[in-house]
Amino acid sequence: MNHNAKYIVTICAGLMLASGLSAQTLNSSYFMEKMTNRNKLNPALKTPTGYVSLPVLGNFYLGVNSNLGLGTFLYPRGNELVTFLHESVPADEFLGKLTANNTVELDLGMDIISFGFWAWGGQNTFNLALKSQTGVYMPKEIFQFLKTGQEATGVTHYDMSNITVATDNYLELALGHARDINDKLSVGAKVKVLVGAAHAEARIDRMDITMSQDEWSIKQSGHIQASSLLQFETDPETGEITDYDIGDNFGVGGFGLGFDLGATYELIDNLTLSAALTDIGFMNWNNLTRGETDPNNEFLYTGFDNIGAEDDENGENPFDNKVDELQDDLEALAKFYASGTKSATKSLRTTMRIGAEYSILSDKISFGVLSTTRFGGYRTYAEGMAAVNFRPLSALHLTLNGSVSNMGSSVGAILNICAPGFNLFFGTDYFATKYSTQFIPINHARANFSFGINFTFGKKHEI
Repeated sequence: MNHNAKYIVTICAGLMLASGLSAQTLNSSYFMEKMTNRNKLNPALKTPTGYVSLPVLGNFYLGVNSNLGLGTFLYPRGNELVTFLHESVPADEFLGKLTANNTVELDLGMDIISFGFWAWGGQNTFNLALKSQTGVYMPKEIFQFLKTGQEATGVTHYDMSNITVATDNYLELALGHARDINDKLSVGAKVKVLVGAAHAEARIDRMDITMSQDEWSIKQSGHIQASSLLQFETDPETGEITDYDIGDNFGVGGFGLGFDLGATYELIDNLTLSAALTDIGFMNWNNLTRGETDPNNEFLYTGFDNIGAEDDENGENPFDNKVDELQDDLEALAKFYASGTKSATKSLRTTMRIGAEYSILSDKISFGVLSTTRFGGYRTYAEGMAAVNFRPLSALHLTLNGSVSNMGSSVGAILNICAPGFNLFFGTDYFATKYSTQFIPINHARANFSFGINFTFGKKHEI
């Protein structure tokens, strides 16, 4: 991508930090019966009493989810570290650490206000939160191209489509209700109204590279788009996007609607099954400024002619002219041109969770398994988690878990101090066990952290 696409990468990071945070919840809390935020994982999961969050600090979340790590790109060789491009690093060793789709996702989250109360035959919940989701998505072949380039013989082809950097930031208002149908079955639902704050996306939709002994050919198309907070500067004659600026237009960028549905069922004594679909819905972004590459622009390189030729009568060197022409062709391939404004509708990150929990010792200890599959977004995510839940005291709950997913494996823990009238929790789903001296995960950059302070009230109900 050229400098315009690089601008979007920078802007995505800026929007992610400036827009606020997102309301995410640890999967580890799914089986913690006094965790006030677990209804975000399954709207049928209730808490024994009502609650109200401490504004802003009721639920804070920071998470990085990636199948890449520092050890993917740096390798010890003697007393120094070298990059994956170093000749001492075999291609198979480096490429074996990659998957077909390589991802780095960052979620930041914060509840503005959240509360729940018992009335109308069940528990009712209200949540107002800021959500921010940013990701970088790269196919394996882009790294294979950088590492191996052209094969010694024959034709080498690379398909590096769908290289994407994107960020979505919006305000979410959620209203929920959960109730018992009978002594075995409980159900819950939520409706969510979404107000867009900022969106940006840079994407190479298609890039085909063909390399042979005779010629190199590159065909590509891509686009960039952003909400009104980001303003593009264009060349008035050609329409080329030459620069960008962060504007002062912080108006509404779009609207969306979402739903959560869930249920729990006690199959036999002490064994409860549960299932939920969350974030079923869409977000519509309005008046996005958009730029596109020239789809008819193809790069073709057949080698250099006139190597060593002398300057002509005008003082120009044919070889130098060929180098300049090659540089111009490559730059033209990566230029974006303004193409007006448009609206874009995106699905939410719909997630399915299926769980089972078996308790022993009068519910002092329980064992749970949870399957999580995310369908929406730019890639599918699947995880299996096993958890052991300890409830030695009414005011102290602890969960330990281990998980395996298509982004790697990890362990986590969460502690909930739930004395009468007070609820404090903190923990992680993914604890990286090996870090660099700069505190960067070595293997997979999968780590998250959440904490919150809530106050409970009202009569205790059976859940």
